[in-house]
Amino acid sequence: MRRMPALAAVATALPAALLASCSNRPNDLYTYYDGPTSEVVSSPAAPPPAPPTSTTPPRPAPAALVASAGLTAADLAEEEVTAQQAPTKAASVTLPDCRLDLGEDVDAGSEASWTYARGSVLRQYTVHTAETATLDEAEATIEQCRNFKIDGVTHTIDEGATLSAIAAADDQLTWCATTNRKVICTVLLAKGNLVTAVSVESGTARGAREAITRIAPVAAAALSRADRP
Repeated sequence: MRRMPALAAVATALPAALLASCSNRPNDLYTYYDGPTSEVVSSPAAPPPAPPTSTTPPRPAPAALVASAGLTAADLAEEEVTAQQAPTKAASVTLPDCRLDLGEDVDAGSEASWTYARGSVLRQYTVHTAETATLDEAEATIEQCRNFKIDGVTHTIDEGATLSAIAAADDQLTWCATTNRKVICTVLLAKGNLVTAVSVESGTARGAREAITRIAPVAAAALSRADRP
């Protein structure tokens, strides 16, 4: 059975029905055949790029740097010393030698001491300064002050121990102070914003000079350890 005639009949009837339904309405093509309107949807603005993150860790506080520069039991193992005074915080540090101030604008400092079995004394003074540390003023002070007194006893300054240039330090200065009973040899080292002074007080010039010669590179390594970024 073929269905084509039935479709033809429907096709014939449709125009008449459409004409009848539209006979009483205006022939407004714009009204009936307007295409669908399209809305333009704006995409949300892209978020601003995140600020770059720094991979450099924050630098430790001055007090922490001073603590890191302090000589440890491991550093002094060959000296066979016993701790006498644990590291003590100090707002400023002045050596007894010519009342030498270790630096202006000091924002952290410490002092510590150890004793040898035969009675010699090892001391360390360390400071952190706001600006890069230099030893120019310290050198001028020592050169101008050839002697000083501690408890009424006169100490006379001489050239001190002969030290090779220490690569781990930016600058170095050394001297000895002698009385008729003892000798105190000191090395002053600068690295970045840190300054450390290490002194050995002994009954003999030889003992003080040899000890400070051994300890100077160890103290410089401690400074370098603390100043490492």
